[in-house]
Amino acid sequence: MSSASTGRACALGFAIAIALLMILGGSAVRGTTDPREPAQAMTVTVVLDRSSYVNGDTVSATAIVYRTPAPSNYTYTWTVRDSLFRIWNTTANGTAAFAYPIPLNYTDSSISLDVMVDDSQGLIVESQRSAGVSLGVMALRLDRAEFVPGDTITATYSVRSHVIVNPTYDYQVDDSAASIVLSGNTNSTSFSFRTPVPASRTYAFLVTARDGVNRTQARISIAQAGGVDLGVVFDKVAYSPGETVRAHLTVTPRGMTSLPSQFEWYLSLGAIFGQTTFATAITTVPEVDLTLSLPAGVANGDILLVAVEFRTSAVRYVTVHVGTTSPLWTTELGGIPLFAVLLGLLFILLLVTVVGLWRRISGGLVPASVRPSEPVPTGLPVPPPPPPEAPVRTPSVAAMSVACQHCGKPIELSTSKRPIEVMCPSCGETQLVT
Repeated sequence: MSSASTGRACALGFAIAIALLMILGGSAVRGTTDPREPAQAMTVTVVLDRSSYVNGDTVSATAIVYRTPAPSNYTYTWTVRDSLFRIWNTTANGTAAFAYPIPLNYTDSSISLDVMVDDSQGLIVESQRSAGVSLGVMALRLDRAEFVPGDTITATYSVRSHVIVNPTYDYQVDDSAASIVLSGNTNSTSFSFRTPVPASRTYAFLVTARDGVNRTQARISIAQAGGVDLGVVFDKVAYSPGETVRAHLTVTPRGMTSLPSQFEWYLSLGAIFGQTTFATAITTVPEVDLTLSLPAGVANGDILLVAVEFRTSAVRYVTVHVGTTSPLWTTELGGIPLFAVLLGLLFILLLVTVVGLWRRISGGLVPASVRPSEPVPTGLPVPPPPPPEAPVRTPSVAAMSVACQHCGKPIELSTSKRPIEVMCPSCGETQLVT
């Protein structure tokens, strides 16, 4: 290649490099004068205060908005629809919190709250949430979890509704074959059913609350008691390391459960020092006595025991205490713990003391109306009151009289002084008495 050709190639390369620098420099400048925002995103979630309502309840909804890169001023438009997309309410220019009272005449079984959020910068996102609606809901419970044939089962119930306000309750009890064994109606909030002997394996309780054409109901079932109870009783409440644990195991049938003719027992202390301490036995009666020896080096504390009767699949987990225990908490008197007896006696003693103090204080109180005006000094004897004064006796005057010299009528004299001139009260004449 000639030197001329080389020069032209270098010039062309230099020109291309200058053009690229100008393009890149121009782009950076435009970036500073016309910045491009990162990709924007906004999500909206509607949260309801409940998942179901009754007619007349107020639905409280909240719109939770998440937006990047930064939040803005939002505009909320709420719309309430039913399952047929009929609009029941529209609220424009609302807030993130929205409340809607469900009308009493609302006829659909669900309600949907939609919100449209506008960030005033070109992003509009819509979200909705639905909930169930009913005329009312009922509470229904039985007084026991299971029954034995012959038991009386009591059902209690109530209704929460804004349209069923004066309900009449229709009730029925169905057995496991779906046959009605009891039915009726009442204004009371409970009824009872006595199970027969023999009884169905299960019973279903159905209660309907009605007020005019409005009604709601609840249903609950109960099963007959079954299976067995495995009881474990130890000879002591606490043991020492190396001591022998003696346990009495029993199996008691529940309900109509039948027991097998042979029983296989298993009692284990679990893994101690890497070994499992256990005892087994087979009996033809539903009880057994088993013994286990505690290792000599076992630490103080509670140890878990597992009792099993394999033929009935009964399992029971219990604990035994290793170490010393306070006799106050373990000793019993007539089946009552000693500490409970002592607490009872202490309470009675305190009660007697309080009553005695109250009577002593109240007995020394003097009514305010008879209290002395000045308090008596403490420690000095109280002087006795003065004796009452004897009545003053007036000397008696002997009655004296003289006859009037004019009319003969008597004239009473009040004094023995003589001579005295007196006047007759009858005729008015005066005379001298000597």
